[in-house]
Amino acid sequence: MELTQVHVEEPLLRNVQTSRTSCFHWLSIASFVLLLGATIFLALLHFKIIPTQEKDEFPVPEVLQIKNYLESMPQTQPMKGKRAAAHLMGKKGRKGITWQGISDNAFKDGSIKFAANSLEIEEDGLYFVYSQVMFTGSNCQESRELTHEILRKNDSDEPTVMLRSSKTVCETKSHSSWTQPIYQGGLFKLDQGDIIYTETSNVNFLDTYNGQVYFGILAV
Repeated sequence: MELTQVHVEEPLLRNVQTSRTSCFHWLSIASFVLLLGATIFLALLHFKIIPTQEKDEFPVPEVLQIKNYLESMPQTQPMKGKRAAAHLMGKKGRKGITWQGISDNAFKDGSIKFAANSLEIEEDGLYFVYSQVMFTGSNCQESRELTHEILRKNDSDEPTVMLRSSKTVCETKSHSSWTQPIYQGGLFKLDQGDIIYTETSNVNFLDTYNGQVYFGILAV
């Protein structure tokens, strides 16, 4: 009886083990396929091969949203009246960018003075200084280095560069048009009487359409 029982149970045990092995095998394959698919999908999203819907919720410059947020918080430095801020729009000038204080999306609040194409600080404190320029051309027949600087000066010191960016365009000749933006911004400790201004090369290639050239400051 015992020998017969062994011969009957042994095939059944083998079938169960085979079934479990096969099940684990297919589960492993399925898990690998799902993981591979998720990885590929995330990679396509990351490199924007699969488009994502982006809503333009803030048609005004981002600095205005920052300003509104900061105004809802306690000030980190004593100031009289409104939080100091200015946002200027740029136009082409004969010797550089001419900054406009009165135009669409331009404004000036608090202890910031706008004069002589510059911003003057009227109270000591921390300030976020920023600017953007946009260059464009109809073809690439000559290599050009585009530069944009934000400088600081006062009565006692020589002007110093606060921020500087440069881009090289048209390193390869082409008849195609080109566009090159430059944005820069940073946090600085400024003193009363400091004057902030910009210097830009290749002004004739500036594209000032639709608020693409601007310069501003915001107390934090």
